[in-house]
Amino acid sequence: MASVPPECIETDRLVLRRESMDDAAVVADAIARNRARLLPWMRWVTDQATEVTTQVARIAEAGEQWASGQTFDFGIFNPSDGSFMGKIGMHRRIGPRGIELGYWLDADAEGRGVMTEATAALTTVALKLDDIDRVEIHCDEANLRSQAVPKRLGFVLDRVENRPIAAASETGRHMVWVYQPDCR
Repeated sequence: MASVPPECIETDRLVLRRESMDDAAVVADAIARNRARLLPWMRWVTDQATEVTTQVARIAEAGEQWASGQTFDFGIFNPSDGSFMGKIGMHRRIGPRGIELGYWLDADAEGRGVMTEATAALTTVALKLDDIDRVEIHCDEANLRSQAVPKRLGFVLDRVENRPIAAASETGRHMVWVYQPDCR
């Protein structure tokens, strides 16, 4: 068991690694390229998020959150050419013994199972942390692409909660998917 995940996780087709300041420009560029498709679901997608200085500050904050054990952010990279494919992170914001996964993918990486593979790897890593026995994925009921990932991986729809609408395409019906090996 571990108290923090490894900084780099390799799968058959991906490298998930803790971001460095050298990644700020590529992340800012990916957000800019994907802004129109991310904005309906993610309120943090702003003009400011496409600026390298904003990503430098976010990566610095992510380093502090990593050190405190609250959030573990990873970039998803293609091991053959090092290209950035998206982001995935683990967030300790759902209460004791649980961790929430959040993610987004570059349009060029969609439709190839990248996010499913990344999520499967991070779920395995999360369940090896000392104090974690369940992994959750939260998404709006209308976000079909986001909910397809937990469905493919055997997460169970635990509940649908009414929440304030935070982004343009949200319905306010928030799905909570749970993977808890001992309860399956």
